[in-house]
Amino acid sequence: MELELKEYAQIVKKKLWLILFIVILVGSTTGIYSYLFVQPKYEASNKLIITSGEKDQKTGIQKNDVDMGILLVDTYKEMLSTTAVLEKVVDRYPDLNLTVDALLENMKVETVADTPVLIVSVREYSYSSASQVADAVSNVFKSEVPRIIQAGSLTILKERSNNPSPVTPSPLMYTIIAVVVSLILGIGLAFLIEYLDDSIKSEEDVTQLLGLTTLAVIRNMKASDLRDKRSVSSKLQKLRETGTVIQQ
Repeated sequence: MELELKEYAQIVKKKLWLILFIVILVGSTTGIYSYLFVQPKYEASNKLIITSGEKDQKTGIQKNDVDMGILLVDTYKEMLSTTAVLEKVVDRYPDLNLTVDALLENMKVETVADTPVLIVSVREYSYSSASQVADAVSNVFKSEVPRIIQAGSLTILKERSNNPSPVTPSPLMYTIIAVVVSLILGIGLAFLIEYLDDSIKSEEDVTQLLGLTTLAVIRNMKASDLRDKRSVSSKLQKLRETGTVIQQ
């Protein structure tokens, strides 16, 4: 049975209970699971400022630092994510129990547009661990830069929070996403059920399927309706019999 746009609202209304059930079930389950069973992660970041150039003999200020740093920032970003550098971090800080794969998964390197600044962010299950790993990566990379490339140097700026909050999970955000997705799935399921149901339910279905015009419609009848009809028929029969006796 082909569905028309004008029927969509009726289908949603008819299957509203099913849609709400799916939304409530999925949303509440996701919220409870993310709040109780997903371990939160914290993020710590360091900023690495790239400097380069020769010092002015009079002022002591390095010439073209910013321009050269901007040119080098993308190169430094790629270098920082290489296995060679991360293996050095693992070797020099065995107490952190790191692996290259774990670093690649939990570390993020970003650039700031039009600046010679790299941001190294690390996520761990505690803020202290995230800070230690971020410092380890920054220190190793700073020491390796002169050996890898003969241009530029790094200055590390540590960013620390006195009251860190977990960055993941966000139960509220997860719940909102789950509600939206389940709402879409619920509506889609309602349309699918209606589409697969080829039974005739109304005179409109008769017209659409058979091309016939309905002359009359018999409404749905309940057992109570039949009992009432029998009671009325019985009373009418008694009245007829009584009238016949009186006439005689």
